[in-house]
Amino acid sequence: MAVMSKLRFTRDQIQRMMSELDAGQLAAEVSRRYGISRSTLYRWRSKFADKQQPGEKERLRSLEDEHRRLKRQFAELTLDYATLRAALIRDVRGDC
Repeated sequence: MAVMSKLRFTRDQIQRMMSELDAGQLAAEVSRRYGISRSTLYRWRSKFADKQQPGEKERLRSLEDEHRRLKRQFAELTLDYATLRAALIRDVRGDC
């Protein structure tokens, strides 16, 4: 029984493969060219996806912070509106 040795790829080689996938090449072509399975390519893509675009995490975090801030501001304005509306209704009924 023949045992195949495990191939080791550097991070640069893996990133080059991922950039080829992102450029639109088929996974079957890339996997055949480098002698690896398609499932390995997909596993690497999911594993290294966060490391390829480091700016996306900060952008997402800042959008989440802004969303949280806007929700809080909306809640405060809604409370102010309800308070003013109740005071106005009380004031109008008191004059009659």
